[in-house]
Amino acid sequence: MKKLENSRTYKNVRKAFAEEAELVFRYLYCATLAEFEGREKQAALFKEIAEGGTCNVHGCLDFLRMARDPDSDISVGRTASNLESLVRTETKQHNQTYPEMAKAAREEGLPDIASWFETLEKAKRLNVRRLKELSHE
Repeated sequence: MKKLENSRTYKNVRKAFAEEAELVFRYLYCATLAEFEGREKQAALFKEIAEGGTCNVHGCLDFLRMARDPDSDISVGRTASNLESLVRTETKQHNQTYPEMAKAAREEGLPDIASWFETLEKAKRLNVRRLKELSHE
């Protein structure tokens, strides 16, 4: 098979992965709302579609395993590499991504959203600590 890294197809698979993953969580969120409204039939369908979407996400990841993860620059697939990749990605999010997002939200007069980004930053810090502890086992 041709090399996937640095190809348009690689970018397309990354885009498909992101969009499919987003859609899975949108379906799950909509299922929760439907359950709250007592709409069990709709909630069940939303969950079923989300489960199928999870297979789509996994399919994209199977192809992405053939290349380095652009967020961490580590090849994924083996548990040790996966741990390192996840630590790098989560670290970037809590050191850079979410602080920048919180700052922008505050500058735009959206303190509740800024606070949410700060909460996400703290969650990422915890994830990094837990992943690092696990990698030493």
